[in-house]
Amino acid sequence: MAPVELFDELRALESTETKDQWYIVAATAMAAAGAGPDVTELYQMATKGKSLDEEKHIQRRLKEAILKTSILYGVPRSLQALLPLFSILKEEQIDHYGPRTEAMKNGETQEERRNRGRQHFDTLWTPVAAQANRNKNFKYQPDLYLLNLETIYELWLSENTILNAVETQMCTTAALICSGSPQQAMWHTKGIVRHGGSLDTARFAQDIALRIGKEYGCKVDAVAKVDEIDFDDATPH
Repeated sequence: MAPVELFDELRALESTETKDQWYIVAATAMAAAGAGPDVTELYQMATKGKSLDEEKHIQRRLKEAILKTSILYGVPRSLQALLPLFSILKEEQIDHYGPRTEAMKNGETQEERRNRGRQHFDTLWTPVAAQANRNKNFKYQPDLYLLNLETIYELWLSENTILNAVETQMCTTAALICSGSPQQAMWHTKGIVRHGGSLDTARFAQDIALRIGKEYGCKVDAVAKVDEIDFDDATPH
């Protein structure tokens, strides 16, 4: 299927509840699937007929989604998506904004980032399971704790200026599905709901990721569908 036909199909899944979200979920799934260069065509479709301000809004969200999820599938794959996109932007089209850079410039403290990251992780796992996970990471490899529980959650995933917590979980779910990580994808699907999203929102993110995964040859058969997941189970795995 030609990319434009696939994107039409994905955009048709959007509802009032998931408005302005189809392209961020699709972009992260494509980057994770190794289909980064096609993100440029996705961006062109999403911005067609939009004003410059609307285009920059879409660009900002799409870039943040790819950058934020690059920690899950790798910087090289994120660059395969971002650099072709950068190459088609004229000077006046560039959205030059970075929420972390701005926060640091404006005096955001490490303690503020730590608290935000802890809250995000506690909500994703539930507090008891989250602490058990922290303890395990720290016990077996302190630097894994430094990477996973501090750097990734405090500085990247919990940053919510552009993408809120539900949208972040939608994108991480999609990225994990298309990068062959079904167990982690299940946890972040739970995270969509635990952060305040509905089951329909979780299905929407899954449907886009599974469709892209199948189109680009990812192994997605082991992914637990929303209706198969026990959202009340907080047992650490």
